[in-house]
Parts: sequence; C-alpha cells; structure tokens
Amino acid sequence: MHTGKSAMKKRKPAPKAAKSLAQDIKPQFMLRCSRCGRPAGEQDKFCAECGLFLRDAYLDHRLLLALVEERNGRSREARQQLEHLLQADPDHVLANHMLGTFYFHQGTIDLAIERYQKAVAAAPTFVLGYYDLGVAWYHRCNMPEAIRAFRRCLELDPNYNAAHYRLAVSLFHAGELEEASNHFKQSIALTPEYLMAHYHIGVIHERRGEADAAEREFQRSLDEAVGEVSSLFHLAVIRRSKGDVKGAEELIRRAHEFGRAQSTTS
Repeated sequence: MHTGKSAMKKRKPAPKAAKSLAQDIKPQFMLRCSRCGRPAGEQDKFCAECGLFLRDAYLDHRLLLALVEERNGRSREARQQLEHLLQADPDHVLANHMLGTFYFHQGTIDLAIERYQKAVAAAPTFVLGYYDLGVAWYHRCNMPEAIRAFRRCLELDPNYNAAHYRLAVSLFHAGELEEASNHFKQSIALTPEYLMAHYHIGVIHERRGEADAAEREFQRSLDEAVGEVSSLFHLAVIRRSKGDVKGAEELIRRAHEFGRAQSTTS
C-alpha cells in the first residue's frame, strides 16, 4: 500500500509541466522598460527601477502581441490586443489601421471605415490608410467618398498604381467616364499587367459607340487572359453588329467553354 501511494504521488507533477511550458512561452512578450530592462506590469506608468515613462513601451508591447497573434492565425486574439491598445491610445495610427483591416475582412465595413478614418485623421499623409479607406467606401457603394479617398492617395503618391486603378473603377461606376478612362490608362502605364483596365476602357469606348476602339481594348484584355469571359461576350456583340455572325458565335462558344471549365474546377 505504501509503495502504491508513493507511486501515485510521483504522477501528480504532470499538470505542472504544462503550466511550466506556458510560463516559459509568456516571458517572450513580457513588458519591459526600454531603458533598464526591468519587467513591468500593464498598469505601471513608470519603471520602478529607473523611473522611465512606460506608456510607449506598453503600446509597442500590445502591437507586437497583435502581430504575433495575427501571424499565428488567431484573429480574435489579435483584435482583442488592438482594442486594449486603443483604450490606452485611441489615436494610435497603426492600431486603428490594423483593427480597421480586421473589421473589413470580417465584413463589418462601417466599423472598418471608422477605424481607417481615425488612422488618417491622426496621420494625414498615411497613404495606405487612405487607400484602404477608399476600398472600404467602394465596398459600401459610396463612390463619392471612395473617389475622395483615392484622390488623396494620388495627391500623396502620384505613382500609386493601385490607387489609379481603384479611382478609375470608382469613377466608372459614378459615370465619370472620361476621367475614369484617363486613370485606367495611367494604371496600365505604371503596371501593364492590369489587363482589366483594358476591359473597362473597352466598355467606355463601347458606350460612346466607338466600336473599333472598343474591340481593340477587349482584344488586349484577352492577350494574357484568354478566358476573360466578359471581354469575349463584348467582342461577340461587336462582331455581330458588324455582320460577322460566325465570328460572334465562335466567341460565344469560347465563353461558354471557359465557363464550363471553371464550374468543374471550382
């Protein structure tokens, strides 16, 4: 009996091993004074060793934790770290931007817009903040605000190719076709891989009744993207209007064939 009891006592430390492992991991993210390295609690305003004000270290610590959680796929925990950080500093630019991106990807667009607006209000030259704000407004179907945000991007960086393209799409949906066409062309000049810009320029020409110019742009959008279904259909309409029924039917056949191939692979 004594031997059995002794053996049972030896098995008890197992849970402590797990606790010890958790304790070994945690200190990597322990808040420390940036001057003397002394550990500090989250509620400490000053270092007990050297008296340094710890607010900035606290914010950096929270931001680091959020980045680590995001990298490890723990979005909820990352969001919580950012929310804690913003309780201490509501105008923190990167935290507002990151939290806005979390909200955007979870589909809460209005909350994302609110955070992006706080980020650019605190940092008026924050290009990426204005870009993401424009994307959020676009998904909210508010083209005037999206256009305003993308314009601000281009004021800060005239060569921001993605902003040219996004501004062009927003202008296109707002019916500002001439300016949209100009920005589509600028996006192509900066990044020739933006083949969908050719498609949109083609649609603009088509709406103006410029069939030959539209046909050229639709064909260009197909040069690197053979299965671009929308361009195939638009080309078919143009070919049919020119009396090329056989050519139109061939384009329709290609479009349907691509659509079937996509449905079987999805």
